[in-house]
Amino acid sequence: MRVEGPVPMADFPANPIQTLLFPRGDAAAVRFCWDIPKYDSCQMRLARPDGTVQVLKNSNVRQLLWTRDGKYLIGAGVNTVRLWNLVGGARTAVPQTPVDEPNRVTRTRTITGLQLHGNGLCVKLLADVFRKSGGLALAQRSTTVHYALPSLRPVESVTLPARSDATAPCTMPHAEPG
Repeated sequence: MRVEGPVPMADFPANPIQTLLFPRGDAAAVRFCWDIPKYDSCQMRLARPDGTVQVLKNSNVRQLLWTRDGKYLIGAGVNTVRLWNLVGGARTAVPQTPVDEPNRVTRTRTITGLQLHGNGLCVKLLADVFRKSGGLALAQRSTTVHYALPSLRPVESVTLPARSDATAPCTMPHAEPG
């Protein structure tokens, strides 16, 4: 099956960047992105077994994966997670990095990974920590948010100081009752 891409923007064509086959192999999600300087935009198209192609709304994403059962397509943009069902309905979540320090805030949250975990989804992100008054970043935090599927309800969030050799785990180990 051939999936036509979106129309060019300002004479820049949209190129197929990623094709992710449906787990049964009879459908596919195709991510098209425009290569425009200083502009980062993509669009998802869902090619169905009957040959129809649907443009998924709010589909400017950088990472994709199907749920194991193939009922949902998950995409991550810079700081937003989307979950589409196969009729085009969508849910959205914006992972947060908590800061337990007074007079500190996080900004520039960037999603760095998606991973299925049990019956849920782990979303890994990095965030810079600033003084509330502004200035340069003081530190960086690695956060992993564990979401229930298909609700995208946050179940647990783990935040650690960012290190190049480790990221926050999807869930924290819990001690067994004595």
